[in-house]
Amino acid sequence: MIHEKIYLNDEKTGYVEVYALDPQISYKVYRKRPAMVICPGGAYLISAVKEGEAVAAQYLAQGYSCFVLRYTTFLKDRDETKINKNGYYPTQILELLETIHMIHMHAEEWNIDTTKIFATGFSAGGHIIGTVANRWNDSYFINQLSFIPKGDELKLAGCILGYPMLEGPLSNHPNIELRKQAQLMETCLYGHQKPTVEEREQLSLINYITKNTIPTFIWHTTDDNVTSPELTSNYVLHLQQKGVVCEYHLLSGGKHGLSIANELYAKDDTEINSRIEKWFPLAIHWLKYIKDEGE
Repeated sequence: MIHEKIYLNDEKTGYVEVYALDPQISYKVYRKRPAMVICPGGAYLISAVKEGEAVAAQYLAQGYSCFVLRYTTFLKDRDETKINKNGYYPTQILELLETIHMIHMHAEEWNIDTTKIFATGFSAGGHIIGTVANRWNDSYFINQLSFIPKGDELKLAGCILGYPMLEGPLSNHPNIELRKQAQLMETCLYGHQKPTVEEREQLSLINYITKNTIPTFIWHTTDDNVTSPELTSNYVLHLQQKGVVCEYHLLSGGKHGLSIANELYAKDDTEINSRIEKWFPLAIHWLKYIKDEGE
């Protein structure tokens, strides 16, 4: 396996953790690998630990080379008094697009099948992945990149969204801590607090669904009080209306941020849920379906 860390800017606020599997799978048997980009959540403010390597380990065991994107977050070291000057939106979207391009550029070195580049995003990471799923060819982002994309290279083969954030934060959230977090997120996403209706609409992913939206697998839990399962259900309805290949699992119970939901990376028993962890094998079966359909 090739394992390395590649920084995305001079300030080293964003980087990609590369876990590229070896090409030889048996004696004199070689195979190119599908790629999985992983975007942890963290409200655009921090990067959730358990939604990175923990998830990559699961995908690696299924034969996917993994690329954990630790995109530039708005806060430095989880300190609300320290702001990354380059952590304003859409830096995070651009870093994902740069990562996809990087995988194409290193495909031979990393032994990647470039027709099978997928992505998984959780919570705010789901918003980043979902943005690219819908707007991978949007000139607003393309014109800010450090390279000129070739053809459809930025179009992922499919994506997995776990309890995704699908629109901007609610600064009037009834939970005081979440309300404070939402105010910081507004500054990150809009450049100021109290955004207009028009500004909020610009970050609502439902507004960008088209027939060119990439195939999408989504899962959410009914007890999530941070991101909305109702909004996710509505998002899936819009995907269906546009004819986008999709699969959706709304799982009973389960709080926000469970990641893989098993004991291997749980900090306590509240993060272990044998029913919720079933999202992963379901996603693997769906990915196989997507790969087979594309061949």
